[in-house]
Amino acid sequence: MKSNPRRYAFLGLVLSGLALLIFIGFLLVLGLTIAGTVTIDRDVLQNGLLISGLSIILGLALTAILAPEGTRRFIVGRQAQYGSNSLITLLAFIGILIFLNALAYQYKQTWDLTEDKSNTLAPETIEILKTLPEPVFARAYYTTSMPSDDARKLLERMKENSNQKFSYEFIDPEFNPIAAQADGIERNGTIILLMGDRKEQVTFATEQEIDAALLRLINPQARVVYFTTGHGENSIEQASDIAYTLAVGTLRKKNYTVQTLNLQATGKVPEDASVVVIGGPQVPLTESEVQALDAYLNNGGSLIVMYEPQPLSRFGDLPDPLTSLLAKWGIAFNNDFVIDPNINPASFAISNANAYPQHPITQRMMGFNSLYPTARSLNLNTETAGVTVTRLVVTNENAWGETNFASIDSNQVDFAADQDTPGPLTLAASAENFTTKGRLVVFGDSEFTADGLYARGNGDIFINAVDWAAEQENLINLTPKAATPRTFRAPGTLGFLGIVLSSLCFLPLMIVGGGVWAWFSRRRRG
Repeated sequence: MKSNPRRYAFLGLVLSGLALLIFIGFLLVLGLTIAGTVTIDRDVLQNGLLISGLSIILGLALTAILAPEGTRRFIVGRQAQYGSNSLITLLAFIGILIFLNALAYQYKQTWDLTEDKSNTLAPETIEILKTLPEPVFARAYYTTSMPSDDARKLLERMKENSNQKFSYEFIDPEFNPIAAQADGIERNGTIILLMGDRKEQVTFATEQEIDAALLRLINPQARVVYFTTGHGENSIEQASDIAYTLAVGTLRKKNYTVQTLNLQATGKVPEDASVVVIGGPQVPLTESEVQALDAYLNNGGSLIVMYEPQPLSRFGDLPDPLTSLLAKWGIAFNNDFVIDPNINPASFAISNANAYPQHPITQRMMGFNSLYPTARSLNLNTETAGVTVTRLVVTNENAWGETNFASIDSNQVDFAADQDTPGPLTLAASAENFTTKGRLVVFGDSEFTADGLYARGNGDIFINAVDWAAEQENLINLTPKAATPRTFRAPGTLGFLGIVLSSLCFLPLMIVGGGVWAWFSRRRRG
């Protein structure tokens, strides 16, 4: 029996239909690639479009070859006329969509429909963007594993409000390590802002952080951080586990000038000092050096002090004039060694990641631990006249301040309620004099920000402390947005059942009913 080729004509239509679906899929992915949502080689997408398009034509040609009579009737018949009318309507609709999309792309306009305008830039930000003296280009370094949607939306809003003076690009440092190395990128989610030959680094993609960096670009000024020397402090030049070379590198990338300061030689703090850091001295400062620091603070200066427990220094019974200065600011060191039994080794202390206060130094630290390997606790006097004292870092309640240093050496520590300091303990605090504008930050450990432990959490809190001490944390006060509280009350069992039935049954029944009505209408007409 002779085979009828018309039996296989439908295979051509199946091939064309599948190829059409694949073609549409490639078009959608190409659109997402152009928009920057996904990253796929465009040559692959274009080849896919070409092959699927040819497959559509091949399928139609195969159908025409296997069933020529049916193809001819379709072309000249009434169905073809209806089909051609539908095709013209479809093409017209697609043309209108393309035209509208072209207009929307050329003349972008967005509306913030949220009640509290949470997707709208602050007026101060818009003013900065409109008065940029030169174009600013932002390079955002995000890997695919780092969420970037919020940063992308923020940069896009800034671009739209900048009179074409602000632009940006996203770079994956894993795919372009040369660019990341050239910009000194050390952490995921860093943004580099460029204006002319000046550069600023932003490590937190928030509106206020970017505004502060823009203001520093517009109004560049010297910001000098001095690290004291002459007392066995940790080095800022020779890398080691207890050196500060990584922290200093971060400060320099943020356009700080970092220098050393020997107060015994200078006799006073230089006038260009934004911050003075005392990092892990092994012997006490002299009376004259402390007097110079006192005068500096009274003149609006800023000081960061990081001390080790007494057994790890050579202080012994030597008098420490600096403790008298700190007492005037409501902060004192306890003569103890922080023990945390929840950590191995127990001599390490860890911050309570959910107990940071709302302070510029710690407000972005919520949820991140910071580790203090050899710490002593602080005692705060929040009633000090003229000074606002804030507890920055606390331990959990299981930690305590061990005063029996011999038990630490023998690794036989145990909490003694009559001698030791009970937890939770304060590991870091800040103080501010609003009259003199002086600022002070004290840490009960000097190794937490050293090279051996300079990681997210430890490094961040130290750099934040320097920014706050240098008065760089709040270059601009954005108009606060009052968050609108919203609550959702879940429906009951009957309500939930109604939603499920309506979504699964109502809409399909409407479609089926519309089809049946159209079928009966056509039957009545002829």
